[in-house]
Amino acid sequence: MRSTMSHNGEMKAPPPGAEMYTRAGRSTYLRINLDFLYNNISILKQQCSPHTADVIAVVKANAYGHGSVEISRYLESRGVGHFAVATPEEGAQLRQAGIKGHIQILGNAVEEDIPTLVNNRLTPTVAELNFLQEWSRAITADPVSSNNAGNDTISSNKVTDSHALQARVRKRHQLVLKIDTGMSRNGCQTQDFPSLIQFCQTQGLTVHSVMTHFSQAWDNPHFTKQQLNTFTTLVEPLRTSGVKVHVANSAAIIRGFGTQLDFIRPGICMYGLPPDASTETAELVESLGLRPVLSWCARPTLIKQLPQGRVVGYDNTYMTRGTETIATFSLGYADGYNRLMSDRGVVSLDEDDVRCPVVGRVSMDAITVRLDQPRPSPTTFNIITDDFTSPNSVTKMAAILGTIPYEVTTSLAARLPRVFMSGGHIVAVTKSLMTDER
Repeated sequence: MRSTMSHNGEMKAPPPGAEMYTRAGRSTYLRINLDFLYNNISILKQQCSPHTADVIAVVKANAYGHGSVEISRYLESRGVGHFAVATPEEGAQLRQAGIKGHIQILGNAVEEDIPTLVNNRLTPTVAELNFLQEWSRAITADPVSSNNAGNDTISSNKVTDSHALQARVRKRHQLVLKIDTGMSRNGCQTQDFPSLIQFCQTQGLTVHSVMTHFSQAWDNPHFTKQQLNTFTTLVEPLRTSGVKVHVANSAAIIRGFGTQLDFIRPGICMYGLPPDASTETAELVESLGLRPVLSWCARPTLIKQLPQGRVVGYDNTYMTRGTETIATFSLGYADGYNRLMSDRGVVSLDEDDVRCPVVGRVSMDAITVRLDQPRPSPTTFNIITDDFTSPNSVTKMAAILGTIPYEVTTSLAARLPRVFMSGGHIVAVTKSLMTDER
């Protein structure tokens, strides 16, 4: 790390954390602790049957705001072989970043998705017969898979038998069937499932697995059991023939629904966050040993002394009550710091648990904060802390906003640099407007 020159000509070390800001290239960044991530997954797996085959890591919506490419790269390096995203474009991004494992697209598959799905070896989630028909035609017409995503390229020169070639193509291009067991959003109706599975069998389509999704696994065990019973009744005959099944999202994993099946699909709890913002839920998640993976740090870009009676920010919503120290941070609602945190949010210092209020309107690119005392501009403040109880933790911010932790983190903009840490060292930095660094 490069030293700097003091006023008296002596060399001095840069302030703590200076490398983080240098690598981030901005006065604010998200810190992603990959060690916490892996520990969270290990804890969630401990809630399951030892027969559960694998984790399907849900990394949609930029890994819930954490950075899907680096999260996926790290997990794949630690042995995770299955991933799930929401759109074909998200899946293609992972393929282009070198992810080789199985990638499922969770949204209802439509015909327009097929070229991206086929070219990037992505697995659609299917609920309709018409899609299956188009899917079958598409993979039959393109047996070699023009983009050759992944390492299992099919060589027509080495396969002389056309039936064997088609079998390999169908094995390569897998699909997931989804059953609507009561959420009434995605998935086929229960009475339509037999015709879908029969079509797959007669056409030789490879079914990776069959799934459903719970609507209220956290706090409605009766309805969740009904969904699980409906699902298991339909799929149990198929399991004897090797068809794999999965149902358990984060809430279900912790509550013990479907944790004896072939896969689990952790999402929010994989990132160490609770499914809702209640104190009871946060305490339970914390008691399991889960830890938030993400924190948000920033340095002020300007600190000034203002006299009594000065207004701060748009709309004159705050006026100084005496001489006050006001710090400006170059982040705002365009970065995902919600405008509803105006005059309600806090930032904090690790030392002595100092908390400083956000005053005035949250702007698109700036917030203003009343400091407890004048401080040097290199001082690092916590915009979001990696715990459950601080007023600027994701959980408490969600409670203030009347929402859920999912929305807080998925709202974090791509333009925020993300610094990925493991073993106390920076392992990667992503910046949306520049080439990623490793």
